Amino acid sequence: GQWAVFIDGFVIHNALLAIGFGSLAWVTLATQARNGAVWTLAWAAFFGALFTAGAAIFVLWGQASIPEFSFEVASSLTASDLPLAIALASQPVNWAYIPAFMLVLTLGLLLFPDGRPPSPRWRWVGWYSVATIAAAVAPWVWLARPSSTVPLSSAAQPEAGTAGQLAEVFLLLALLGAVLSVTALVVRYRRSSGVTRHQIRWIAWGGTFLVTTLVVSSIVEGITAEPGPVSSYLTLAGEALLILSFAVAITKYRLYDIDVVISKTVTYGALAIVITALYVAIVVGIGSVVGQGGEPNLALAIAATAAVALLFEPIRSRLQHWANRLVFGERATPYEVLARFSKRAASAEGDQEMLERIPRLIVDGTGASEATLWIADEGVLKPAAWWPEQEAAPDHEADLSVSVEHDGELLGALTLVASRGETIAPTEEELVQNLAGGLGLALRNTRLTDDLREQVDELAASRERILSAADEARRGLEQDLDMGPQQELVAVKVKLGVVKNQAEAANAPKTAEVLAQLEQDTGTAIESVRDFARGVYPPLLEAEGLAVAVSAEGAKSALPVVIQAGGVRRYPREVETAVFFSILESLQNAAKYSEAASATVTLDDDGERLTFSVVDDGLGFDPAAVDGGSGIPGMADRLDAAGGTLRIESAPGRGTSVLGSVPT
Repeated sequence: GQWAVFIDGFVIHNALLAIGFGSLAWVTLATQARNGAVWTLAWAAFFGALFTAGAAIFVLWGQASIPEFSFEVASSLTASDLPLAIALASQPVNWAYIPAFMLVLTLGLLLFPDGRPPSPRWRWVGWYSVATIAAAVAPWVWLARPSSTVPLSSAAQPEAGTAGQLAEVFLLLALLGAVLSVTALVVRYRRSSGVTRHQIRWIAWGGTFLVTTLVVSSIVEGITAEPGPVSSYLTLAGEALLILSFAVAITKYRLYDIDVVISKTVTYGALAIVITALYVAIVVGIGSVVGQGGEPNLALAIAATAAVALLFEPIRSRLQHWANRLVFGERATPYEVLARFSKRAASAEGDQEMLERIPRLIVDGTGASEATLWIADEGVLKPAAWWPEQEAAPDHEADLSVSVEHDGELLGALTLVASRGETIAPTEEELVQNLAGGLGLALRNTRLTDDLREQVDELAASRERILSAADEARRGLEQDLDMGPQQELVAVKVKLGVVKNQAEAANAPKTAEVLAQLEQDTGTAIESVRDFARGVYPPLLEAEGLAVAVSAEGAKSALPVVIQAGGVRRYPREVETAVFFSILESLQNAAKYSEAASATVTLDDDGERLTFSVVDDGLGFDPAAVDGGSGIPGMADRLDAAGGTLRIESAPGRGTSVLGSVPT
């Protein structure tokens, strides 16, 4: 009868609003605490719940307190007839349905989806809607005050008087706010694109269906002259589809990070069920087996608590993985994608390898069909990496393009192509934006690293060219000395010998003696020039190789030198030159500074590297106090230019070991 009409027409409708919009607000408020659209749904759910709770309290009180309680009896009661607590609790039945419906139809449409009007000039519509809804509610709040003598029945309009008429006028004005909000939604739709346009389409579809059902239900009520189940169910269907349209717009396009919230909700809801079942199984199940019956068992309770504590993290981890797969499918969560990017950016793997992985990370995290990383090269974007793997970069029109910048400089871009029939969701766009932010610094570091590597390579090549030029100059100087001054001195010596013989034949002994001394001095000068030439660049090194040249220098050294050169062969000129002069410098240091009694030179070849050592038994020194005069920095530079290394082992009173190694 009339109770059914009241329940179908009001209670169920408001309960549906409370449950539907309340659920959406519950899972989105955590991430959208400042979003006006989300708060609108939350307040609509609150007023719907307030109406439902008030109606339930009033009906339960009437059935318990009034014999033969009926709808007619309830309609004839006034607020003053009720106990104060019941009057206050049931007061929202008279007015809470107004904000429950009108907030969704005004602010819910005006502020969706970002919580702001389409532009600042639409703000007045929001304030207008709030003001007219409050004005429509105020008369009914006054008429339902605990001391009111107006009957509770909403049909008692004559008794409502001026207050009731004002409520109707302001309700019509609030409906004008709903029309303006729909207009704002249309304006936002025309200005939007991509995902936002799809979201608004769903809301528009749900709102249109609700308006249609309201019109049809009004026609049905006009034909039947009274509210009936048909009109009530039509309106109920419209409300359900409006709630469903909000739910689809939020969940299908992952608005408000809904995926993450749902994943956590599923995880911890399932976790609570599993832990409860585990606890009950241990305490109740084992207790019944061991015969405890209904008696509490402290030992089982402690055991159950310990088991839950030990299994909590493994169970939570598995449930989180299952929830993520349930919500995200085969995609990685946004947090997993960012964690992988951070891990790879901080790892020791090559920058290029890390950059090549970015498109796959994006595809894994967004469900896009293709992703491409572009790098700016002299102001032109060129594809650097893409996924899926194929011979050339995808040339499809991108559904999302995000620039990669650092300090205002364009370094690259990320482009996505959505899967067929899908769109790029706001959370996925935010994920790509976050990746682009971190990628800007990575690209900057990569560019700086590449520039630094080029400079290091150029520096190494420059040093190698300088040493090669110096060695070439040494060889040229040695040849010049051999072909020039040395040959001239030999000629002078020969001429002095001829003149000496002539002086002896002419019986001029003193002149012959002087000429003989000059001939001897000339020979000494020749040997000095030859020694100097060998020091500049020994001909034996060029002609016979490292082992012979080192042996010759050891034979002429100022201290006894033992040469061990097993298995040494011929090597590139830069390798032989670097090792020879390092050994020569070490022997000269041993004789000049260490006052060594002897030295041992060892050469060895393991097939990949040529190693040498010069060990003396001299005074030794502190390697940390070495200056440039010892020649050690020059040896290190020579070996480094050839790709080798130098190590000095020495201490005062323990002699010195010079150890070097060069790749062959």
